[in-house]
Amino acid sequence: MEQRTIGRFIAALRKASGMTQRDLAERLGVSDKSVSRWERDEGAPDLSILPVLAEIFGVTCDELLRGERRPPEERAGIVEAGGTLRGEKQRRRLVKTALSQYQSRVYIAMGLSAVGLIVAMIGNLAFLRGLLGFLLGAVFHIASIVCLSIFVNRALFSVEDAEMSAEELSAFKCRVITLARRSLGLTAVLLGFTAPLLLAEAYTGLGTEAMLLLGLPCAVAILLLYAVIWYFLTPALLRRGVYSLGGQEAAYRHNRTLLRRCAAVLTGLLTLTFIAHQASTTIWGPWTIMEGQVFDDYESFTAYMEQDICPDPYSSSRPLPPEAMMYYDESGHEISQEEANRRTLEDAEGRVVCTYIQRNYSVISIQYSENEDGTLLPITVYTQDDYDRAVKKARRRHVLFAALCCAETAAVVVAYRKKRVR
Repeated sequence: MEQRTIGRFIAALRKASGMTQRDLAERLGVSDKSVSRWERDEGAPDLSILPVLAEIFGVTCDELLRGERRPPEERAGIVEAGGTLRGEKQRRRLVKTALSQYQSRVYIAMGLSAVGLIVAMIGNLAFLRGLLGFLLGAVFHIASIVCLSIFVNRALFSVEDAEMSAEELSAFKCRVITLARRSLGLTAVLLGFTAPLLLAEAYTGLGTEAMLLLGLPCAVAILLLYAVIWYFLTPALLRRGVYSLGGQEAAYRHNRTLLRRCAAVLTGLLTLTFIAHQASTTIWGPWTIMEGQVFDDYESFTAYMEQDICPDPYSSSRPLPPEAMMYYDESGHEISQEEANRRTLEDAEGRVVCTYIQRNYSVISIQYSENEDGTLLPITVYTQDDYDRAVKKARRRHVLFAALCCAETAAVVVAYRKKRVR
């Protein structure tokens, strides 16, 4: 039979089944353009697709190649010789094709979430628009969720007429839901990592160190919340009959018990880590670990305080330079800079032990204590640079605790995956 007859036969079978070219293409895992070419006799289906086509339309491969149905008596002989038309091999092929196509689409949804993270980071780091970057990234995350819901629906619809057994259908649905759960988990983690951008001002962004410091704990927290939601959602899906466990009831109960234990261990570890972090912040905060310059005599201290050192003009945390300020006495009269910056150190009895003109505007704190002889030595002076260095040390400690939380979570997850029953 000519190829033209094959194309017409496929078109007739499709129309008789009430399917569009797009519907048939989705069932076969090909494009609707391919189906159109077959029906226009501009091409022929691949030999590997013929068994699936035969299963969909309830015909034999020989009838597809002939381009016409055989008489009933001949069809009965072929069925007896070759088994049922919707045989086990053809059904498995259809399920495998539907699952492969769905898996490819899930990767597309994951890719959209990854693009959302990249867009958010570009908006934050390149254009210093942290809030705008988060909102643009969230658009891609939402698109990923919407696409995934469509892909799940199509995957379930593609095997609707496959005449699968209850066990086979349950296994297929479990695989579909598992892939969807992983994709949603990735979206939740990436969205949580960019959530700190909500704290950024409209025309500023967060630095790389701040993103790691805030983003990693947020991502871990969102992941844990996501796991808790699925822990309670799975029994609800089973009760509603969305899918069944088949012969996996024992494994399901074992895994849920193991999950509860792992969750309890992880909660304890994270609680201890949080308490240790708060204790270290209180004991070793920036002001407690800050190292200043120590002076053992008043002359060197006075010389240091009278140096002409202005604050960094590019730092918003430092005071204005002296020339940009006006000075007034207690009665509101304008006075000179020298009069305004005159400082004294007094002992417990109110006696002046040291007088100096403060021109060193980098100093943020002075600490001393009175000795038995009435002196205030030694005197420790702290500058803005000393404070900045202490803040960097404190931030490194914060990053260490954040990394520890992530490591604890990863260790518990790995332990769970090794001990669970598949």
